[in-house]
Order: sequence, then structure tokens, then C-alpha cells
Amino acid sequence: MVRQRRIFLLAVLLLVFWTGSVAAATVQAVADRDRIASGESLQLQLRVSGSPDGEPDLSRLEQDWEILGRSQNSQMQIINGNFSRSLVYNLTLMPRTVGTLTIPAICFAKDCSLPLPIEVSKTPDKSAGTGQELLLESEVSPEQVVSQGQLLFKVRLLRRVDLLDGQLSEPKPTGVTAVVKKLGDDRSYETRRDGRLYQVIERDYAIFPQGSGQLQIPPLQFDGSIAGRRSHLNPFGQGQRVRRNSQPLSVEVTPLPADIGNRPWLPATALTLTDDWQQNPPQLTVGEPATRTLRLSAVGVPAAQLPEFKPPVPDAFKTYPDQPQRDDQLSASGITGVLEQKIALVPTRAGKLTLPALDLDWWDVINGRWRRAHLDAVELAVASAVGGTVEVSSSAPQLPSPQTLPSPAAPVAQKVPGNQPTAAVSPGPWPWLSLGLAFGWLLTLAWYWRVSRRDRRIVEYQPKTSQPDEKAARRAVLQAAGQNVPQATRQALVAWSRLLFPASDEPFEQLRLAAPEMLAQELARLDLVLYGQVEGGWSGQKLADQVRAWQHPSVAGRSGQLPDLYP
Repeated sequence: MVRQRRIFLLAVLLLVFWTGSVAAATVQAVADRDRIASGESLQLQLRVSGSPDGEPDLSRLEQDWEILGRSQNSQMQIINGNFSRSLVYNLTLMPRTVGTLTIPAICFAKDCSLPLPIEVSKTPDKSAGTGQELLLESEVSPEQVVSQGQLLFKVRLLRRVDLLDGQLSEPKPTGVTAVVKKLGDDRSYETRRDGRLYQVIERDYAIFPQGSGQLQIPPLQFDGSIAGRRSHLNPFGQGQRVRRNSQPLSVEVTPLPADIGNRPWLPATALTLTDDWQQNPPQLTVGEPATRTLRLSAVGVPAAQLPEFKPPVPDAFKTYPDQPQRDDQLSASGITGVLEQKIALVPTRAGKLTLPALDLDWWDVINGRWRRAHLDAVELAVASAVGGTVEVSSSAPQLPSPQTLPSPAAPVAQKVPGNQPTAAVSPGPWPWLSLGLAFGWLLTLAWYWRVSRRDRRIVEYQPKTSQPDEKAARRAVLQAAGQNVPQATRQALVAWSRLLFPASDEPFEQLRLAAPEMLAQELARLDLVLYGQVEGGWSGQKLADQVRAWQHPSVAGRSGQLPDLYP
């Protein structure tokens, strides 16, 4: 009995020892470099032998390092009856600051690695082969601007390496509320810096501060991948993640001038006011309309800010103004707002009439003073209406009344000498010919009436063709995004926004404003793919999910409509 107990205790001890030996694990942290520059990534491997307890604790690592990517692979071997297991965790790290940083001990429960010191410098290490081969620059002008004036913000990415992919953040001013508009498409060209040739991608923005104070433009950030150098952790030279930040910028925004009064606020670098009647006034006639076209062009002012024309008009005219047409012309020098308004004028009396002069005050941002755009008065000659009422003097001969004139179709009885009446003159074949023509016309009307009724019945029973509606446009967006085609998705979004906001001049921008935050982010990411020189790598699944989850209130509130069975 005692022997059996000893055997049982020995078996338990062997089992515990064997279990502990299997569960024990060793963790080793290996970095591909011990010196990197700010904005360059680091490859870190966590090599685990044995069976680790749970997942690695990375909370301490994330204090000084940003984890851009992670992956893992495992391997199991049985050699001569001995079972072994190994795990490799691959981490792509980006330093959050410069100096001597430490990759802390990373633990799987009680099994930990040793800390690794990493030196992070401000500038790239030329010995690593990257040098100053990827730069991000930004500039703003002018350094001082009046409220609602135009700031030109320019950002340039200079590169001497091949980019595998990349994404550039958008400017987000702080300190003063501002409106940011991108100016056209990106431009590509070459330039030389310190004797080295760079490929340049340049992007321009117009920023309109809506208040006064200190406007801050935080650094823009570029994240991308370039062809990496080969190392023991990267034997195939796979893409290396890089990051570049531009310099922060600051602009002073001054308030509106104190003497603005009731003037419209138009802070422009140049302004022109034209009238198509200034050089060649038209010849007008009483009761007949004529169209006058006024055009206002302001450099540095969005078209939405331009005032609608309300020129003074004499009482001798009736006016019918059209809705003004607004357009923003974009270029590298900024936004030029254009407003064109057509006004129909109908004179009510003849004679010499005058349209008063027209003045418009605007603020010259270059010289810092008020200017005035002027249109001279227009002299017009208005003629009487043809066929109009004519006043006749009492001495004028009286014309016979139409009722007293003989009817040309009535036969006239003639008298011959001797006062003997004769028979009426025979009308000949004309009455019969007229009767035949009238009968043929009646037959034509009857035939036309019968054919029109038949065509109307055909139209009534013809199935109605489906017209483009909001649901169809939304399905087109989902289909294009599901196929991961960014250009087709952008076109479908524009068509969908026109149906959601038919009264808006810029329906796609209205869609950006009305969309929730997640959808707005996906729209911005789509534009970066299309206009940010980023090749491939776009997936429309997130955009499709956000479009599928959101519905505009004006569409959701329509009665009598059921949600799509297959959106």
C-alpha cells in the first residue's frame, strides 16, 4: 500500500514537472536598427520559444512608439520525438519623439523580453541611404490678412525615392474659425535643391478666416511607404513606412475696418464691374423687353459672398431680374468669384430715358483702403410701339366704320337704264369649290381626332420608363464602391448629391456638410486617393457601409416609401 502511494506521488511530480517545462517560454526582442531618424519606421520582432501565456502586453510600448502594423506567424517542429513551438510577432513602429528611446520589456504574462535602446535623431541618417530624399514643405501668404480675406496655403512633397503608397493630411486651422478650399488638382514638376534633382507634388489651398486673432496652421503629415533596404529582418527589401511633417505656421488676422458702415464687405485684390449696355445701348420699344447683363468679378472673394445687384431703375421701366449665376474660378493664385445677373427691362413710355449710374464699394487688401467700382449712367432712346394707340386731332378726316363697308362676298344687285331690275350676277363655281374644300377639311379633322385617340390609348397602356431617382443613384454609389473603383465612385456620389440637394450650386460640398463624421472622413479619403497621387490600395467597403447606414432626412421623411429590400 505504501509502495503504491509512492508511485502515485512520483507520477504526479513528473506530470507537474513536464507541464511546467512545456508551458515555460522565452521571449527575445530584435530590432532591425538601433539608430533611426524622426519620421522613419522601425521593424521589431518578438521571437517566442515555447508556449506563451496569452498575448503580449504592448501598453508600455505605445507610450513612446506608434504601432503602424502588426502580424504574427507560428511554427511547430518534432525532431527525434522532441516537440518544439515558436511564435514570431512582427511590429512596425514609428517614434513619437526624438532622443534616446527605449523599447521596454514586453511580457507574455511572466515571460518578458529585455529592453532595447534606440537612438532617434531629428534628421535622417545619411549613412542609412535615405538622406534628405523625402521632404514635406509648406508656406502661407500673406503673413497678415483681414477677416474673411484670402490666404494662400501651399504644401510640397519633394522626393528622390519611389513611393509605394502615401497619404497626406488636410490643413485644419485653429485659433480662428476658417473655411478651407482646395484649389484645383495637384501639380507635378521637377526642381533642384542643393544640386539634387527632386520630383515635386504641389497642392494649393485657399483659407478664409471668419474672425480676427491668431490663426494657427498645424503641421501637415505625410504617411507613406518607400522601397526599404534589405536587412536580416527584411531580406526582400519590402516597403518601409516613412512619415514627414511640415512646419507649423501662424498668421495674424485683423478685424474689419471701423468705417465699414453699410457697405458690403468685399476684401479683394482686384474687382471689376461691367455692363453690356455701357458701350452699345440698345434701341428700345415701348412694351418690348430687353435684357441687361451685369457682371461682377472679384479676385480673392468666393462667389457666394458677392452681393446681388439691385440697381435703381426709373418709373418708366418695369424690371424682371433673373436669379444671379455664381461661379468660382480656381487657380494657383486663389479663388476668383464671378457673379452674372440678367435683368429684363420693359419700357412703358416713349422718349429719352436714363438708367442711373451704379457704384459698388470694395476693400483693397493690398493697399488697405476703400475703392469704388463705377458704371456710368446709360442714355436710352425708346420708340413708340408699332400699332399702338394714336391720338388724332379733331380736324382729321373721319374714316368709315367697318360696319358700314360692304361685304366683299355678298352679291350686289345692279340696275340698268330704265330702272328695270336684273337678276343677281352668278357666283360661278367658287361656292362649290369652297364647299368641297370645307368638307375635305372636316374629313382631315375627323381622321386626326381618331388617330390621336388611338395614340393616346397606346401611351396610356405603355409601361412607364423608370426615371433616375435617389434610390437608383444610391445603389450606383454602393455598386461602384463595392468594386473598389474610386473614379466611378466619385462620379456616382456627385450624381447622388444632385438628387439629394437639387437647389444647391455645389451639391457635393453640401453632401460633405450634411454627412455624419464617419462618412465625411471616407469622402475625404476618397478625394485623397483620386487627387493625392496615391496609387492603388483603396477599398470602398468602409465608404459603402457608411452610405448604406446613412439616409438624408429629406429622403427618410418621405411618406409612402419603403426601404429597399436589397440596398
